[in-house]
Amino acid sequence: MSKNKLTINNLPETISTKGLVVQEAAEVEQLKLFTDVHFEGLKSNSLSNTFPLYDLWSRFVRVKTTIYPIRQAPERLVNSRSISDKLDGVEYTGELQISPAVIKGKETDYVAWPSDREEKVERALISLATKGNISKINNASGTRYAIHFKMNELNAELKSVNQSLSYPDLKEALLILSGSQLSFNYSTNSNGEVETNEAKMPYLGSIHFSGKKGPSTQRCIVFLNEYMAQQIETVSYKGYYFNQAQQFKRTLSSWLTTRLYTLFRYASPEKTYHFMLVRIMIKFGSIESEDITENRLIAIRRNMTSTMKDLINAGILEKYDIAAVKDDYDKVIDYKYTLYPTEGFCDEIVSLNKHAKKIKIKSNTTEEVVETLLIEQ
Repeated sequence: MSKNKLTINNLPETISTKGLVVQEAAEVEQLKLFTDVHFEGLKSNSLSNTFPLYDLWSRFVRVKTTIYPIRQAPERLVNSRSISDKLDGVEYTGELQISPAVIKGKETDYVAWPSDREEKVERALISLATKGNISKINNASGTRYAIHFKMNELNAELKSVNQSLSYPDLKEALLILSGSQLSFNYSTNSNGEVETNEAKMPYLGSIHFSGKKGPSTQRCIVFLNEYMAQQIETVSYKGYYFNQAQQFKRTLSSWLTTRLYTLFRYASPEKTYHFMLVRIMIKFGSIESEDITENRLIAIRRNMTSTMKDLINAGILEKYDIAAVKDDYDKVIDYKYTLYPTEGFCDEIVSLNKHAKKIKIKSNTTEEVVETLLIEQ
């Protein structure tokens, strides 16, 4: 748990304290579950949480340039992405839209989209929250969850996976996450029952910095958006190992590892995980559609080859197979990958499953679900 307890007295000056009540994680049942100590598996692994559907979406812009002076910004500012995935037997289809943040500069303002750097910072923030740096803040306007930290604490979380940033870059990433907007409209299909969902929200809610300067003294408060808060309320998150998934220089390697932690829940050395290269790169966000050139297909295959090497060297995969997919003219149009997990990675999944069942049992889960969980154990 955080040694720097959040109280009304040490909130940033930009937060009104009138009628405000601050509760630490240990005082709030849903946050106690979210920050529950992890006893399963290796002690060297750093448990964090992921919001499964939300974190599987292509929410980040994967291009070299994502920050532009306003006068040089592209004509189209909204990035549209498709939602197509299956999780726990439920099919999700729809569209999301990414709107950039406007960042104030000394001489000119900038537009900036959340990209690889912002994804890493978001992961580090949730890791801090999982460790206890999260509180419930109540006032007349409602209830919100807030992650609290000093800037050097956040950078230490990034440094633990060799991803530390300069203080200006870290602050800029936080501002981009707070200023960027995510809109989504999707439908779910579960055994023929279809529901639609639509919402618009920032990647992170409002962000507040204390008046003190410097990474060791400036306290920061970041409010979670409504979707993250809802996932905590309904215990819809899943554990993964932050140190294992975020250790890579390549964002694709980190993203795919997190995806494996999320989807590969029945892992054993005898089971495999499959994906088509073009579709997985659409989900990652590096391409927008299946209609790509031959050169682009070669490029994304090269990127995936590097990621496969990363995962093998990290002890996540034992090996992988790749098979070319050809059209009627014998031209290669895609590749099918089959991944073989290591016994060690499968053991990690088993440990995470035990932890997830423990959390579900501790929550106000129905007796029928609890009975099912106990039988599965």
